[in-house]
Amino acid sequence: LLIRGIQFRSLGTAAIARHANEPSITTTTAKTTTPKTPYLKPTHFNSTIYPKTPISDFSSVASSSKLKRDDGDYYFEAHSEALFSALIDLQQQEQKNTIEHRSRTTTASITNKIEEVEPRIFATARDMDLVEASHAVRDHESYDKILILMRHGEAKHNVFERRYAQENGTTMEEANVHGDYPVDPVLTGKGCGQMLDLSRRTATFFNNDTGLQPDLVVVSPLRRAIQSAYIAFPTHTALTSLTNTPWVCHPGCMEQANGNKSEFVSSSSELEEMFPGVDFVMFDESLVDNGDVDGVNGREKVPLFESKIDLMGRTDEFLRWIKEREERVIVVSSHATWLQSLCAFSLKYEPESKGIEMFKKGEMRSVGLKFD
Repeated sequence: LLIRGIQFRSLGTAAIARHANEPSITTTTAKTTTPKTPYLKPTHFNSTIYPKTPISDFSSVASSSKLKRDDGDYYFEAHSEALFSALIDLQQQEQKNTIEHRSRTTTASITNKIEEVEPRIFATARDMDLVEASHAVRDHESYDKILILMRHGEAKHNVFERRYAQENGTTMEEANVHGDYPVDPVLTGKGCGQMLDLSRRTATFFNNDTGLQPDLVVVSPLRRAIQSAYIAFPTHTALTSLTNTPWVCHPGCMEQANGNKSEFVSSSSELEEMFPGVDFVMFDESLVDNGDVDGVNGREKVPLFESKIDLMGRTDEFLRWIKEREERVIVVSSHATWLQSLCAFSLKYEPESKGIEMFKKGEMRSVGLKFD
């Protein structure tokens, strides 16, 4: 799953050049087709991300004046519906497999079936603020891991999609066909500001006094996720950390592949130059079967369209991976649909309603894990 999810997302320079040379789509060109209905926000969504009563430690998600849902966030409501549709399909498939499994009469066929399917890893996740997390890190009996989950700040493709939809009266998905759509975009000024807000909280709560020191930082290969982690944890980067905190680029943490140019990953050589000190070995290994690692992006590739079940398989594999790691406090910088799949499917999240919620841009959550 990890290899499939990364190989075909590497968009070659030839393909990028082809997109750049396509006739430009401007906002002033007259349209000859039937106008499409403008993208509208659903009115039924009620967020529960903010606590009803203020807390004195200010360690929960940034105030509502800082983190607000924009058009790009409402776009992800469709992803939520697709996720739960996939969950239903997966449950039905498991029931079908159980019936087929019981119908087999030979020991050999049963043994082969068991060998083909690796058992899932289960863990209960308790949502907590950073004050609770600083206490939980000392409670080895109740918690095996402390996860610090964060979604990247606003990136350039978020702004491009929003403006394109507003100016053309179309959905944001259609912005992807424009020749100027950002490929593997970095953060906007606003996005950098969102992560600077987080850096003030990390400076307060991640230190020797609290004991809540990151033992490992895991980042998606997409630049906006790595950049966000760099800004949010400035004293814990691979080059500045006094505790030599390892930074690992994990290909399984990428956003769900949906054909958007924003998900086309840069080459490992480009990423290593931009983010020195990050370990890109896992990222390189995920590309080995496609030939020369640095040459992968030089070939034209068709982007992978990944199903929700594929995405859930990746978050399951990630959970297995961190269980086998010795580090206790793990920071993960990733993306909206990946984080939702991890919290709503791979983890038994408490409270369940919080696990279902899509992360906002620049949002951080702390979670205590206990493996079954």
